[in-house]
Amino acid sequence: MDSAKLQVFTLEDLKACTNSFNKKNQVGAIQFAKLYRAKIKGGKSGTEARDVLVKIWDKKSESMALRYDEVLMVEEEVELLTNPMLNGHPTLAKLIGYCCGEEVEGVVYDLSPRDTLHNLIVKDDLNWPQRINVMLELARLLKFLHGQDKPHLVFNINASHIMLDWDFKPKLIDFGQMSKRIIGEVSTQNRQIRILTHCIDPSSTLRGVEWETSSEVFSFGVILLGLIAKRTSDLEKQGKPDLLLNNLIHIWAKMEYKPQCSLVHKSLQEDWGYHPEDGVAITELGMHCIEFFPRNRPTMKDAVERLESLHIFRHIGDSRPHKRDKRFHDDAMCM
Repeated sequence: MDSAKLQVFTLEDLKACTNSFNKKNQVGAIQFAKLYRAKIKGGKSGTEARDVLVKIWDKKSESMALRYDEVLMVEEEVELLTNPMLNGHPTLAKLIGYCCGEEVEGVVYDLSPRDTLHNLIVKDDLNWPQRINVMLELARLLKFLHGQDKPHLVFNINASHIMLDWDFKPKLIDFGQMSKRIIGEVSTQNRQIRILTHCIDPSSTLRGVEWETSSEVFSFGVILLGLIAKRTSDLEKQGKPDLLLNNLIHIWAKMEYKPQCSLVHKSLQEDWGYHPEDGVAITELGMHCIEFFPRNRPTMKDAVERLESLHIFRHIGDSRPHKRDKRFHDDAMCM
């Protein structure tokens, strides 16, 4: 989509569709923003309503360590999500419009939000097949981004930044420094602030090296293990830097893990579609992703192949929509 075709919202528009940013409509919070369920008018008659997700940059965010330019951050996100390379990717939130330069800065996504992945991890609402499909779709997104000539990095992958719609399809709704290599350099100030949101790879931190694709494999492994074990952290829910979250999960996993055993929560093992071989295989994938030494971790291409080879995908069959965009799914095979 061309940025010129996006709808420009006013402060009054966003107040109207969120009931003045009512807390009852708030879905979640991330480091710099709050997320709201909303309805906007649509259709030719102008009377039909459509469900959307509104993200408002939060000037009072407790996790804000430095002053930042929220107008610039909105502009970067608009430019990023209208980039031809990314526009239309099924696991990236689709942009409808934005509000910038008024009392609030925000964006509006074409997304009917159920809840953040973080909020759903510990709930029974998300069953075994849905959890595995979420991980497969996220893995495919990272495979696509890492597979470019110059790999594109998300930098702040965590469960709070993934929204599930009412079909339990995941959508990434926070984009970190992805703009750095797609639309050019971001400001030094924003780059420094965004580093605080990293889903920390302990090897990268101790070695003092830049964030790499292997670091995002580590982040992916943390989410995967949390998802299958129904483990999460309140720190992430509050939108704070999630170093502790990652350390807790990967340390817990390494303490509990035994070869050829599963870390899948007992309640999920009783779900339809669960197979013991899958429990062991996905546990081993998660443990492989959080290996301390980056050279021992799989690539996201390897992770996708291992997920697609699970018993559940080989035997349930292919029920995805027949149309697909070959830019993103050259080898896709969904549930």
